Amino acid sequence: MPNIITAVGIVLTFGAAAANLVYSIINNKKTRFINTVTTSRIHWINSLRDKISAFISVTIRLTNPEIPKDDKKTLADLIRERDTSMQQIILHLNPKDPTDQAIKKCVDEVVAESETGVNSQKLLSLLTHLRDATGEYLKKEWEKVKDESERGRLSKPKK
Repeated sequence: MPNIITAVGIVLTFGAAAANLVYSIINNKKTRFINTVTTSRIHWINSLRDKISAFISVTIRLTNPEIPKDDKKTLADLIRERDTSMQQIILHLNPKDPTDQAIKKCVDEVVAESETGVNSQKLLSLLTHLRDATGEYLKKEWEKVKDESERGRLSKPKK
């Protein structure tokens, strides 16, 4: 009888240890996946912020009539830099999401307005709107990252 109790105890202990191992493996895999996605999302947020900032900065520089003569960047360099930033911003955005497309539209409007080469009030207004809209957008994305980290589940993807 004592041998049976010992054997049952060993089997139950082994079963509990095996169940714990399986649970740990599954949970760790899920946690690593969420951490990877969250880290990628943070990188994406920072990258988009940098692209928008560079785009706004170079657009203002392009339309500033007082470019110093000793400035090493030519007008062509500034236009290339603005256009590169514009394309990078567009590639960061979801082509099917209305909020993303509103930011893309704003970027397109800024480019069209900056083609005049004049630092107009309309251009400044468009740049301010782009900055503020992007700030709100990135804040929502940041809230998703925080929520994912706290809940341990990914947010529902945009359609």
